[in-house]
Amino acid sequence: MDYFKFGQVIIPGNLVFWNKQYCYCIIPVVKLLPGHVLLIPKRQALRLQDLDPAEIFDLGLSVKFLTKSLEKYFDCTSSTVNISSFSNESDGLNHCFIHIIPRKEGDIKKNDDLYGLLDNYPNDFIRQFHNTLGLGNAFSDQMRDTLSQEAKKYKEFLQQCLQEEIKLK
Repeated sequence: MDYFKFGQVIIPGNLVFWNKQYCYCIIPVVKLLPGHVLLIPKRQALRLQDLDPAEIFDLGLSVKFLTKSLEKYFDCTSSTVNISSFSNESDGLNHCFIHIIPRKEGDIKKNDDLYGLLDNYPNDFIRQFHNTLGLGNAFSDQMRDTLSQEAKKYKEFLQQCLQEEIKLK
């Protein structure tokens, strides 16, 4: 099985549903809303501006395609796209990443509450990942299977979306 490095966390390959030259996308163990995913550059960098132009380009095209496709999958009208960067190596994951969160009207009472959740997200992700998917955890196999099945559904749907885009061009 392939593995992907996300800061100090190792992501099993079966949890990845989008895998491109410079980035990959996962369904996180901490979902802020239905459809919330993380787009992660393969090369570890603290900040987006630390990435090379080719890496930025790959991320940008992926954000465009994933946002459009996930909005369709979840019957949403918009998305929140948020970049998480770090100022130094002692901050959270030590690996910049992008949240893509499909949105519906009224999904959060106060829209600004989402940004507070995003601020705390890296530490919440690390803690929840180790608590649910960490080695020796009784729930890890069940959680991994659940996320793997969800990733498989996303992957299949994205393949359909990609085929539709190719036909349109």
